[in-house]
Amino acid sequence: MPETGTPYARYSRVTTRRGTLRALNCPLEPELMVAEFSGELPPDVAQAVREHIAICETCGARAVALRTPYNLLTSLGAEPVPYVPDLRDRVRRKAAAEEQWLGPLRALGALGRYSVLAVALGIVLIGLVVFMLRGALVSSGVFATARTTNALTHVVPAAPTGVMLAETDKVMTVSGDGFGQSWQVAEVLVIDQRTGHVTRSLPAANTGLSGGSASSLPIAIITDGQTVYELTSMQNGGKQALVAINASTGATRFIRPLTLPTGKALPAGAQAQSLALSPDHQTLFVSVGGANGKLLSVRALVIAAASGKVTAAYDPAQITSVPLPPPTSSLPASAFPSLTPIVDLSQMTFTEAAQGAIVPSPDGVWIFDALYASDAQGVHYLLIRRINAATGQTAQVLGLPGPFHSEQLAASPVVSSPQLYLVSGSPDAIAYVIDISQVQPTLLGDIPLGGPTTTNGAGLHDTLSICPTADGQRLYVSEDTGSTDGVVSAHTRWLLDMQGMGVLASDSEGTSVGAILANPSTSQSAKVFALVNGDIQVGAPDFSAAWSPWLHAKDGTPVLRLIASQP
Repeated sequence: MPETGTPYARYSRVTTRRGTLRALNCPLEPELMVAEFSGELPPDVAQAVREHIAICETCGARAVALRTPYNLLTSLGAEPVPYVPDLRDRVRRKAAAEEQWLGPLRALGALGRYSVLAVALGIVLIGLVVFMLRGALVSSGVFATARTTNALTHVVPAAPTGVMLAETDKVMTVSGDGFGQSWQVAEVLVIDQRTGHVTRSLPAANTGLSGGSASSLPIAIITDGQTVYELTSMQNGGKQALVAINASTGATRFIRPLTLPTGKALPAGAQAQSLALSPDHQTLFVSVGGANGKLLSVRALVIAAASGKVTAAYDPAQITSVPLPPPTSSLPASAFPSLTPIVDLSQMTFTEAAQGAIVPSPDGVWIFDALYASDAQGVHYLLIRRINAATGQTAQVLGLPGPFHSEQLAASPVVSSPQLYLVSGSPDAIAYVIDISQVQPTLLGDIPLGGPTTTNGAGLHDTLSICPTADGQRLYVSEDTGSTDGVVSAHTRWLLDMQGMGVLASDSEGTSVGAILANPSTSQSAKVFALVNGDIQVGAPDFSAAWSPWLHAKDGTPVLRLIASQP
């Protein structure tokens, strides 16, 4: 009979479409957890370990406890200490600082009680006035800050050559839209991939930088390598603008307030939500939607990248029915062409999915978006629309059944690999691979990613990031997810094989894994980028080594977005 208090052995079996992988004894051995941290396990076994840790309270706590010392040991030496500070200098500085405060305090102590109260009241009143005027002072640049630099001087090279671009939470004011209006745009860093040195801070405006807020930071930023395009937040009475900045000089190329092609204002309640660039860099697509994903009379604006002129506004046709893909592992559709399931959607309502994203195909002929089809019981289908990029007309629609709630949409950048990727979050996170080369978009397959589930009725909220590699063969996915009651959480990155439909590698952490960005460099030593808690880290493309610090702002400014990496 086992001793009292000794955990009994529990067994769980993990299965996939390929059958049983292995049996796991609970609690998991510490050696097995550490092997998963270091990427030494086969992908199927590592996946089984991560899924068990995500749902098991005992093993989850042990994994978190083991992860901290593991990360500490693997990171030793990543950032060399240049010198050991002289403690005597620190003591002198501290004493001098204390004397600066003690002198005025002694003077106050010499005053009567009522004099001290009067001084304190004056300080409080001054603080209230400053607090009330802070918004105006920030917008006018009074609380200006310096341009961002990297506090790390010795970093692991991300690539032998090239740059990467990232957005900080600082904003500055630019003007010149032809209407006498000024707009706030985000600071964009151009960082040397070899040294981590910030070579440029864009735009090169003469106005000061200040801390950004939800009402001033841009909705989206993209680049073609020559120009950085920023889609501003709502400003100037609920308007938005597209701002183009020269990536080499920082000069503002143009500022164009968003309107209809006729110059009239966008529909009431409209807001631009995402920004996409055609493969030939000639056309920009701006998605437009309403509150809570509501579809409006305009779905997308088509803008000339050279001038910022709005050339067209698209409103794809209403959807009444949609074909569904055959069940996974069933016979191919060609085996029963007359039995392709068609779903009647005439009684359903449609809202934007995948955060309203619009994604161009690799050849630029099509653009794709995603919609929820729902009724009073909730979301029943996610619809992928293929829209003619030249006319704005819906060509085909593919329906995916399921209670979707959080997704990311991306396309392969390679014409020879015309695929669309849709990743849906937890519970039961999954990556869908869609062939967009045929007349009708076709679901090639799906890659189960697992993820946590809840058993007490609590919901899940997650943040997803996806990024295809430059050759279109692989896809990076990262997910931070947690339950609404705070009991369950998981933080995982995956490297997916989009041809073999499987997981090549994965990496789990005890805290946020953030966004991930592939590196197009062909160098054997090139690293991938991860944005974690406002800092940039670099790691091996296959997650085979520990992540290393690469950029931490000297003034503590957080990085908000990884924009692009260029060889």
